[in-house]
Amino acid sequence: MINNKKRSLLKSMALFSSAALISSCTEKTEVNPDLLDNKFPKVKLRMVTSFPRNLPGADIPAQMLAKRIKNMSQGKIDVTHYAAGELVPAFEVFDAVRENIADCAYTAPQYWISKHKAIPFFCCIPGGMTSKELFVWLNQGEGQKLWDELYGTFNLKGFPAGDTGTTMGGWFNKEIFNPDDFKGLKMRMPGLGAEVINRMGAISVNLSGGEVINSLKLGVLDAAEWAGPWPDMTMGFHKVAKYYYGPGIHEPSTICEFMLNKDLWDSFPLEYKEIIKNASHSNYIEVLSEYFYKNSKTLNILKNKHNIKIGHYSPEIIDKFFYYSNEIIEENIKNDLVYKKIY
Repeated sequence: MINNKKRSLLKSMALFSSAALISSCTEKTEVNPDLLDNKFPKVKLRMVTSFPRNLPGADIPAQMLAKRIKNMSQGKIDVTHYAAGELVPAFEVFDAVRENIADCAYTAPQYWISKHKAIPFFCCIPGGMTSKELFVWLNQGEGQKLWDELYGTFNLKGFPAGDTGTTMGGWFNKEIFNPDDFKGLKMRMPGLGAEVINRMGAISVNLSGGEVINSLKLGVLDAAEWAGPWPDMTMGFHKVAKYYYGPGIHEPSTICEFMLNKDLWDSFPLEYKEIIKNASHSNYIEVLSEYFYKNSKTLNILKNKHNIKIGHYSPEIIDKFFYYSNEIIEENIKNDLVYKKIY
């Protein structure tokens, strides 16, 4: 039994603990009264993507992010999602956002290498950083600052909002043994990886996700890379090619970004900026974990159920990839001070 004296002491301790907690929160957190009083205006955003509607690992994460931002803002920030081609084509979202045709986009920075050769640093570089290392650089190092400086010249703001982890090397209509097997190969590959395979004698083709499978099926392409076993099987790569190689040395990780019009971003109150930043970061972790989990399960299905021949790039192929990747980077460093600073 607890006597009255002990009961009184426990009650006092409980009250003190609650008061201390409230005091601690009050001291450390500045709460905007406008937010509590529900005075912030509602914002409607048009979000475009570079991916076909409902594509797992690509467009679904965009929908997840839109929902996350709306929920975290208690409905104040309402994001309407448009898949590739519904408002603008897949590879026109960069210009659409900076020119205010759309407000924001979920896409991949490596698609914009033609805008500036340094942009893929914020997505993937052959032989570069892993998903964890990239996030550390962006979040704890100077990566986000450098990204802001570069994107600011295009009237854009970008955040990491998804990641595939290390991709596979690609699907092929023939076996690949050495670097010479790339000669004359028409292969879907974007970013710096495209420049690398061109120097190996291949012909890179940059197609959106919705066009790749049919191009392989019709023989327009001899090979193609996309992401990893899980999204690749979902898209049906295993039905049009039988040779699957890895690792994806061209993409040790692939960041998907949440891109916003900078003028719009600058107009947001601090609370909205924090919501968008944290929603993007949490989306990054969730997407990455889904890739790791489902890729590992799907690789076994491709091998054991669909009889896909899964191979490992030879050391000679990997060495060639690194050689040409370094060669391209060194050339860019000499010709572009912004590129050199980011590198």
